[in-house]
Amino acid sequence: MDRLNELPLAKPMRIVIALCWSALLTLLLLQGEADPVIDLGIPRGDNTPARELAFSTLHLLAFGVTTACWYWALSRSAKPRRALLAACLIAIALGVTTEILQAYTLDRHASWLDLAANIGGALLAARVIGRWLRSFPTFS
Repeated sequence: MDRLNELPLAKPMRIVIALCWSALLTLLLLQGEADPVIDLGIPRGDNTPARELAFSTLHLLAFGVTTACWYWALSRSAKPRRALLAACLIAIALGVTTEILQAYTLDRHASWLDLAANIGGALLAARVIGRWLRSFPTFS
């Protein structure tokens, strides 16, 4: 597996994968509900507390995955702590930006709960990755 990471395109390919995930997530968060580009089959309904909680949980997971994906992409090019900090900041910036841009879409709206879930997901993933990294003696 280490030989695979030594290939000339291994590092840029990780960045491309992280960019593709970020672009997909941005599309999913900014597409209109009435006529989505990618239909996830989620039924339309009133914004009940249970529905909001379910969507916020998805935001938490999505931005946790975003942090992990960017850490993976940056981990071969930077020290672990710097890569983790950069990954977390990228995920938070993406989360804040998408919530702001949702205010300008036709049938979407920005949500403080979603924003908190976006940031919380990024921070939670950074915490889990950081603890995992500390289990290795070479973590710096």
